[in-house]
Amino acid sequence: MRNSIKYFGSNFNVLVLIFGILFFFSFKSFAQTDSIVIVQITDTQFGFFAENKNFEKETELYTEAVRKINEINPDFVIITGDFVNNSKNTSQIEEFKRITALIDKNTSVYFSPGNHDLGQSPSKEDFDFYFSNYGKGTDRFSFTRKNSAFVGINSVIIKSDKNTKDEQKQFRWLKRQLHKFKKSDNIILFTHYPFFIHDFSEKETYSNQSMKVRIKYFQLFERYGVKAIFAGHLHNNAESVHNNISMITTNAAGRPLGSATPGMRIIVLKGNKLRNEYISL
Repeated sequence: MRNSIKYFGSNFNVLVLIFGILFFFSFKSFAQTDSIVIVQITDTQFGFFAENKNFEKETELYTEAVRKINEINPDFVIITGDFVNNSKNTSQIEEFKRITALIDKNTSVYFSPGNHDLGQSPSKEDFDFYFSNYGKGTDRFSFTRKNSAFVGINSVIIKSDKNTKDEQKQFRWLKRQLHKFKKSDNIILFTHYPFFIHDFSEKETYSNQSMKVRIKYFQLFERYGVKAIFAGHLHNNAESVHNNISMITTNAAGRPLGSATPGMRIIVLKGNKLRNEYISL
């Protein structure tokens, strides 16, 4: 479906539209009142299209994303990082915040920051600047809804080799949260960096976490029954599984770097069943 749309052209495959309509109604029937509907959006990255000269394209895409979010009326929205391209560019930050504020006030929004929001190895000053713009404590979250648990972590400090103390502190926090939620129907994790993209044994690159990190965290995830992990950062879509834990990477709502067109992901939980689908803007 995604690759049938010409992002920079005007052609639209009618069969794709029909498929999308049929999927929407089947998805809607699954998402009844006893379900939880989540929208994950990632890598809006204001300024990336024009290399920080402007953010016109990002404004257009994110405005359309928010319009769709308000139509869907999810239980909550989770934005998994790289809100802007330049972490210190206040114009980019204010535009991201302005459009985010257009999300219906009854819909909660949670953040998991990316490397473009904090820097590759953030300092105390980087954290202070981030919190001054997005709010204290907005680099991680933890809450429950209808006996399902949702946890967001700061994966930038996990990827960094200079934030060991911050990573250890967060790991202890994460362990406490997972222990608290161990009797939940579902535990769903959100992060900017995917732990891996296609295979648990793949080599470490700019786009994933190290093998040492994967082993450490997945031992914890398996112990407490994490069902799925949703990430961004790749600017393309990817899905994989390791030891019954789904690793789902979502394409950018901003500038893509692969075959997928800009979009966002809808996640629906009903009891212990999970469905998700990527939708293009």
